[in-house]
Amino acid sequence: MSPHGGLLAGRILAEAGPTISIPDAAKVLGISRGTAYAHAKSGTLAGVRVLSLGSRRRVLPTAELRSVVGLDKPKGKGAA
Repeated sequence: MSPHGGLLAGRILAEAGPTISIPDAAKVLGISRGTAYAHAKSGTLAGVRVLSLGSRRRVLPTAELRSVVGLDKPKGKGAA
């Protein structure tokens, strides 16, 4: 991920709630919206499960995406 892309990804993930939209996840991953939606049809996107909310809305758990891109927050005092 480029330094600029890392800053954008960090900002998007910092502002996200418990879930993140597929278009925002695409920005974080540096892929197109179309590619993200195509992968999301399989039920995962970059190894993160895609949650269906109703018949049309799909989102990803923000914490899982943060972990995949290496931006997860350390948990506890001894975490590395």
